[in-house]
Amino acid sequence: MNALRFCAAALLLAVLTGISATGVAQTGQTSVDREACINSSTATSPEAAITACTRLLDALARGEITGPEGAAAYVARGNLYAVQGDANGAIADYDRAITLDPNRAVAFFNRAGALAANGETDRAMADYDRAIELDPADADPLVGRGRLHYQKKDYAAAVADYDAALHLVPGDAEALAESGDAHERAGLYDRAAEDYSRLIAIDPGNAKAWNNRCWDRALLGRLEEALADCNEALRLTPDDPGTLDSRGFAYLKLGRFEQAIADYDAALARNPRDPGSLYGRGLARLRGQRNPEGGRVDLAAAKVLDPGVAAEFARYGFDE
Repeated sequence: MNALRFCAAALLLAVLTGISATGVAQTGQTSVDREACINSSTATSPEAAITACTRLLDALARGEITGPEGAAAYVARGNLYAVQGDANGAIADYDRAITLDPNRAVAFFNRAGALAANGETDRAMADYDRAIELDPADADPLVGRGRLHYQKKDYAAAVADYDAALHLVPGDAEALAESGDAHERAGLYDRAAEDYSRLIAIDPGNAKAWNNRCWDRALLGRLEEALADCNEALRLTPDDPGTLDSRGFAYLKLGRFEQAIADYDAALARNPRDPGSLYGRGLARLRGQRNPEGGRVDLAAAKVLDPGVAAEFARYGFDE
């Protein structure tokens, strides 16, 4: 999904009105600045594009361009500031754009992104709300708001936004990946697996999607399907520790403890401080009676790294 929205069409189609005699002399320069500001790739540098936007906004101050075109120029300059990491400069320009044109959805959407980057979550949420109100057919603000709900751990609200966005753009790979994660966090493992299935159909080389579906299918008890998914993920990205952990978990649920231990060993060789892999290996060692003492050591070490790991595995059906 787009992080920023550019409004070149709005500027390029705007009609200059009320041009003074001085403005007539500057029409050629204004046209050049309009192109460099909006299509910033035509400028020699981002700084040159910002300068062109500033000259265009000076023309607004002199009454040589209209308010809506000025709003579009402020959005364009705000985008340039945002791309350069100047969230405060971007927010200030989006503020001015909204003052000039309070119904410009793109200004609210882009300001929401800058506010979120600045850590101003509540203001960003309000801007996404307004952008959605102004343009309910646009999926991007729904995804943006879904991300904020996810960050606030309001997974039910995040799921609702991703569902609404995917109703509008059912084939968007980024939204599907994030929706799968939100569904998983909400405990809706079947819905998460569906999201990843749709993503795999679009992008069959996406190893993370195969791994995530493996994990969700393991949680659902669809263990042979989970193993097949993890094997495909490992074919695409051999020795990935996250996928080895997922497959180890599937083997653990199947009671195939030696294979679970082997996968957890391989995962921990690459990520030795992962509490999930340590805890899973500890359970496999205890239940398989291969190394009970080592299993107890693994469980204790995992709980030091993550005090909530035992409760997490208990939710998956595993007690010590």
